[in-house]
Amino acid sequence: MTSQLAELQPDVIGLQELRHFYPRQARWIANQLTAQDRALSYEVHPTYKSGWWWFWEGIAILTRLPVVGRDHLRLEGQARVANVVRLRLVDGELLDFYNVHLASGVANEALRTKQAGQLLNWMDSRPGVAQVLVGDFNSRPAAATVALLSERLRSAYQAVHGTEPSRTIPTPLGGRSGEGVVIDYLFVDDRIEVHDAWVTFDRVDDKEPPVAASDHYGLAASISLRPEGL
Repeated sequence: MTSQLAELQPDVIGLQELRHFYPRQARWIANQLTAQDRALSYEVHPTYKSGWWWFWEGIAILTRLPVVGRDHLRLEGQARVANVVRLRLVDGELLDFYNVHLASGVANEALRTKQAGQLLNWMDSRPGVAQVLVGDFNSRPAAATVALLSERLRSAYQAVHGTEPSRTIPTPLGGRSGEGVVIDYLFVDDRIEVHDAWVTFDRVDDKEPPVAASDHYGLAASISLRPEGL
C-alpha cells in the first residue's frame, strides 16, 4: 500500500482499523512514505476507540498540509469514534477533514444512522469552513445511513461518475472472494468542487494467496474550494 500511496502523493489521508500499540500502524505508514520520498512528510493525528478498545484499534488522519486545529467525537455504540483536522490550504483557505468508522454488523443499520446523525450534528457545530468526510461507513448506497448523510453532503465518486464504484470490498487479499459491495465513501459539502474521483489501492500481487493493500479498496479525489457566494 505504501508504494501506491507514494505514487498518489495525497495531501491528506483518512485511515481506519489501525492497530494502536504494535504495530503503531499510522506512524509506520507515515515513516514508510517518508523513506520512499523525503518530500512526503506527514503529520499523524490518531484517535483510538473508547473503553477497552482503546488498547486495540482506532482511526487516523495523515496530512502534509498545515494543521490549525483538531478534535474528535465519541460515537454511541461499539466504541466508535470520528476525528477531524482543520487544514490551511496553499491559498490560505481553511478545510475541515473528517474521518470515521461507523458500527459494523448487518443488523446495526439503525445504530449507524444514529451515529451518522451525531456526526452531522458535530459538523453543524463547526460552521463556516468547507468540509470533507471520509471513512468506512459499513452501509451500502441505498441504506438509511447513506441517505441521511446525502441530505447534507454528496459522494465525490458519484458526483463524477453518476454512480458509486462496483465495490469497495472485498479485495482479493488472502484469497477473499464474493459479491462486491460499496461501504466506503468520500463525501464533500457544497463548498467543494470535485474534479475527479477514483478507486485506488487496487493493484494486487500475484502471490498465492493474493496480496493486496487492504481488505478494502481506497477512494481518492482531486478537489478544490469554490469561491464563496457561488
